[in-house]
Amino acid sequence: LTTAPVFLQPIASCTVPHGEVARFHAYVSGMPKPEMTWFHNRSPVKATKNVVFHFDAVTNILSGVDPTTLSELSVTSWTENLKPSFTKKLQLQSVVEGDSVELECKIVAFPPPSILWFHNNRPIRKERRRRIIYDSKLHMHTTCLFIEPIKEKDSGSYKVMAINTEGSAESTASLLVSLREEQSANYLRSAKRSAQAHESDDAIAEQKKERKFRVDLRCVGSPFDRVSKARQGRSRSKNALVRTVYFRSVPKSPRARISETKTEAS
Repeated sequence: LTTAPVFLQPIASCTVPHGEVARFHAYVSGMPKPEMTWFHNRSPVKATKNVVFHFDAVTNILSGVDPTTLSELSVTSWTENLKPSFTKKLQLQSVVEGDSVELECKIVAFPPPSILWFHNNRPIRKERRRRIIYDSKLHMHTTCLFIEPIKEKDSGSYKVMAINTEGSAESTASLLVSLREEQSANYLRSAKRSAQAHESDDAIAEQKKERKFRVDLRCVGSPFDRVSKARQGRSRSKNALVRTVYFRSVPKSPRARISETKTEAS
């Protein structure tokens, strides 16, 4: 069973101090669940950090009675005349030749507007490959343009214009169509660049790996050769002790072992 929306409790005016929270409540009954929009001075209200929408749906099932949907939200009557305004505009799209595309937008207006589609500023007429669909519910209007299959000539600018006694509004977006040959060529170029980059990364990694196991050592001096100022100018005794530091490589060992020995200076 389908029933038209009916206000069980309409909204009421309220007065609040500046900076306080204002709340509007209404109860609406309808089947299927009504689609509702908030307005402020005839302009649609969008959710922001200062505007919050609450929707509570309650289903009451009674014997022999169909369910009824109740909604608590802020609403206005759809009997007011409204200038067309887009709640969902056309969006830029990029597709491949041969695929299908859907361009959709939503409009709020009352009385119902005349909706026109344009491609590169030329009116679009219905045909087998291009279909235009309209759907209206009270002040909410949805229009879609389906193109299947898409062709290269379909590239360009698309515009939707809505006109009623209160004014007009329009939305424009571009549709980009790529040839499958171009997509294949782009893919091959991308794959080639990826392979080259991978080979370059492997070469760099191999070079780093080689450098990792190559160690060059140069002995510039030894801290054990230092002598105090008091001993400067004296000749070294043959019996003086000298420390010799040397490295010994051990197979399969991550570190070089250092041994220290004391020998008499020759």
